[in-house]
Amino acid sequence: MQMTRVGFVVALLACFAASARAQAPDFNRDVRPILSAHCLKCHGPDEKQRAAGLRLDLRGDALKALAGGGRAVVPGKPGQSGLVARIRATGALQMPPATANKPLSEAQKKVLERWVAAGAPY
Repeated sequence: MQMTRVGFVVALLACFAASARAQAPDFNRDVRPILSAHCLKCHGPDEKQRAAGLRLDLRGDALKALAGGGRAVVPGKPGQSGLVARIRATGALQMPPATANKPLSEAQKKVLERWVAAGAPY
């Protein structure tokens, strides 16, 4: 029996999804240290320090709609996640901002992207 194009695409997507889950960074080992060192000063538990109403240390809050539209984290969709867009941005939109003097390495950015792609498990 010959596989149709649609069947092939479905099979390919299923493999990709399984691969992304299998390669999901461990939150406590891989993701939390990045967020703690680079993001949580402004997007953590301290309400007085919190910027843009975004809290990244709690999954429920990280998934909420932002006041300006969109969401910081869209599980499984790094291309729709504001967090990924901001860590890849340059200039005024870049996170963490240049003034923080705590730039993310390329490896750290890839960990965060893979984490979002894998469903952003906390």
